[in-house]
Amino acid sequence: MTAYFERYRNIIEDWDAFVAAVERPLPTTIWANPLKITPDKLQSLMAESGIDLAPVPWYPGAFRLPEGVMPGLRWEYLAGLYQVQEEAALLPALLLDPQPGERVLDMCAAPGNKTAQMGAMMQNRGTLLANDRSNGRMRAARHALNRIGLVNVTTMVRDGGNLPAEMGLFDKIMVDVPCSCEGTCRKDTAVLERSSVGASKKIARIQTALLRKAVQLCRPGGRIVYATCTFAPEENELVVDVVLRDSGDTLHLCSSAIPGLTASPGLTEWQGQQLHPDLHLASRIWPQQNDTGGFFVAVLEKIGDPLPVNSNQYSVNGGQFLDMAVENEPWLEMVTERFGFDRSVFNGLDIVRWSKRGVYLVSQNQQLPTKPRLDSPGLFFIRAGSRYPKMTTAATMLLGQYATRNRVELTTEQAKAYLERQMVTPSQAQTASCTSTGQVVVCYRGTPLGLGVYRAKSNQIESHFPKAWSRADVQL
Repeated sequence: MTAYFERYRNIIEDWDAFVAAVERPLPTTIWANPLKITPDKLQSLMAESGIDLAPVPWYPGAFRLPEGVMPGLRWEYLAGLYQVQEEAALLPALLLDPQPGERVLDMCAAPGNKTAQMGAMMQNRGTLLANDRSNGRMRAARHALNRIGLVNVTTMVRDGGNLPAEMGLFDKIMVDVPCSCEGTCRKDTAVLERSSVGASKKIARIQTALLRKAVQLCRPGGRIVYATCTFAPEENELVVDVVLRDSGDTLHLCSSAIPGLTASPGLTEWQGQQLHPDLHLASRIWPQQNDTGGFFVAVLEKIGDPLPVNSNQYSVNGGQFLDMAVENEPWLEMVTERFGFDRSVFNGLDIVRWSKRGVYLVSQNQQLPTKPRLDSPGLFFIRAGSRYPKMTTAATMLLGQYATRNRVELTTEQAKAYLERQMVTPSQAQTASCTSTGQVVVCYRGTPLGLGVYRAKSNQIESHFPKAWSRADVQL
């Protein structure tokens, strides 16, 4: 494997350490989902199961798992209490710094980890448009977004390099481009078999088109983060160099340094070619520096005076954004009556009709474009097309913490049965808050796992945990 990287030998400070790092297994990193749990509480919860989480020093709320722990098989993962994400991949969103209420675009969103990270950073407020050209990969991304419980993300499937101007302008844009993925070789050595200098030069054309489009869609004073998980200068500095020179005085590079994270500066020369002198402000993350995968990141700012908040200038020529059909009733009354939710839980949220299939829970005042066609907004809230409408599992996991009735706390054995889609027989004490036969919020250790149907006559709870999410070997 190391023979492939010989062409980088002169730009790697410690070659021997690099070789040793890429031949070691990659540590597993997770981050606590702030919409559902605090980092301290997650750390304590996992410690009760004998799992000692080691904090990532440069990213608050992120932890490294001990070797041997399978993060996707744990109940905390299924409940959306944490997300698995490679440590170096946490950097781009941290540098983009999306804030609540902003209008943000993720141009190449699948598989959704950075989108989920940014949506949580925005505290489920504002507009986060997640785009990817692959419908199949976007389906997988929606799974992650639902499990985290995001109501401020709207998905779409489109070639990012050809996004129309009618989308309007954005405060922040993530350009985490498809690449040769050399930096992921610690978890998948097969990527090197598909990589070559020729392949890097070919994909660089796509990457350049994506970054140029981001510059067009970014508002004056806005920020763009360009990122790859490869070492190839052809896909990193050379792409940014071209766009910087083409953009004249409308762009400038910002520092990408983060306290506690070791990084090397971006290259200002490669194989005799002189690059933009400010590229030293970009960052190269080599595997040996922090025991992570490899990454490249550059932060660009568009010159100009920021637009006023909620300005019509965010849409082209002062045009209007999509006017979604708000349909708060009868759905709000239905769930508050059944589960005892205080209506204040829904402050800042709208229930919108998006299809015959059901209604969605979305962050209020989203600025969504009328073009191109959008996939789905926010969080799928209630399946409304059946005889007995019901909340989705994702919505139940997000809102179930506020239920004051028809809520059932399960034992460990019962929770395992529920997650494996088996019937559960509760005790009388467990059903004390149940008012009648019907839907109940099913919880474990105070955390909502999803929806069940309590049948008072037979004293059983039917699991409605999704088949696609269920794990036969789930660990509690």
